[in-house]
Amino acid sequence: MKRAPLTYRRRTVSQETLARLREIEREFHVRAFGEELARVNLDMNKEERIRYLDWMRETARNHGVKPETEFPYDRDYES
Repeated sequence: MKRAPLTYRRRTVSQETLARLREIEREFHVRAFGEELARVNLDMNKEERIRYLDWMRETARNHGVKPETEFPYDRDYES
């Protein structure tokens, strides 16, 4: 009798495999978004990322970039 798929044990993944997967993920982010946003996406926690993106938007506004609409991610993250 077979068990349900949720009860199967996951295979253990070696540290080398995990390191290679992280390297592949970083390479993809660098190609897709550039080095700066790859760093933001992969190296920062949520609070740091929100602060950085707020700073980036404010810097753009100070340099004359006008938003076409409200930014979809301008929300109150405190609550």
